[in-house]
Amino acid sequence: MNRMLRGMIFTIVSALLFGVTPILASMTFDMGSNANTLTFYRNLMVVPVLLCVMLAKKIPFRITLKELGFLLLVGVVFRASTTYMLYESYNYVGVGTATTLHFLYPVVTALICRVIFKERLGRWKLLALLAAAFGVFFFLDRDGAAGMPGILLALASAVTYGCYLTGMDKSPLRSMNPNKVACYMGFTNAMAILLVDIPVGKINFFLPPLAMGYTFIVAICTSFLAVALLQKGIQDLGASTAAVFCMFEPVSSVLSGCLFLNEAMTWEKLAGCVVILGGVTMMVVADLRNQRRTQALGEVEKRK
Repeated sequence: MNRMLRGMIFTIVSALLFGVTPILASMTFDMGSNANTLTFYRNLMVVPVLLCVMLAKKIPFRITLKELGFLLLVGVVFRASTTYMLYESYNYVGVGTATTLHFLYPVVTALICRVIFKERLGRWKLLALLAAAFGVFFFLDRDGAAGMPGILLALASAVTYGCYLTGMDKSPLRSMNPNKVACYMGFTNAMAILLVDIPVGKINFFLPPLAMGYTFIVAICTSFLAVALLQKGIQDLGASTAAVFCMFEPVSSVLSGCLFLNEAMTWEKLAGCVVILGGVTMMVVADLRNQRRTQALGEVEKRK
């Protein structure tokens, strides 16, 4: 399997996991959980599992101060803050509106890579990003379009998640073992959320067994599998390209809602799925064309 195809598969599976798990998350909310509780346990529960994986694979636990600094920056400042701001935005605007604005992060990622790191986007990647951003707005909850604090929080979560994806690509975390990154990130994020929660005390430490079971599944699927797969995808594709394939997340969220929660599949949602998948397909075709062109040029050079 070539590197590009492998990166696509890793990133798409990661996006599908991120998109499906909100179904279980919503079930835990009916059992006494909340955003703070879920975010805390989602990060903490994976740490023992990842410790066992690291021991079994004999992955060294040692990290440098530089790596720790980037773990705190990318994990706590960018990733944990993304989750917190997105959940907090739900208090001001509808979930649909907040999630729609959050899914503008591929555009943010591309802009960061272009402006700060001078990365060439190319015509097809730019068109794919624009198509994905346009498709997201088909999911907009028009009934909840008011509430400026929520809108600003959701937009800020798009910016911080774009920074997270870029940080995973452009920092020393890119070359670290994915299990080690997920382990340390889960622990530091959980501690940061615990500290932030001290003044408000919203974390529920006594959830019913079924809620804890659902939360554990969410933790394994997101903070363990999805995060590790996303890192591998970024290693193979780069942040801006991986961000486009992350757009499978809202598509899988909509389809999961229809299948498991009996949510209606409106023509707007269907159109959004088609436009996003069209943008992703455009990116795949362009990457395959570039790969063939590169191989052809390589063969010409060899003949010379």
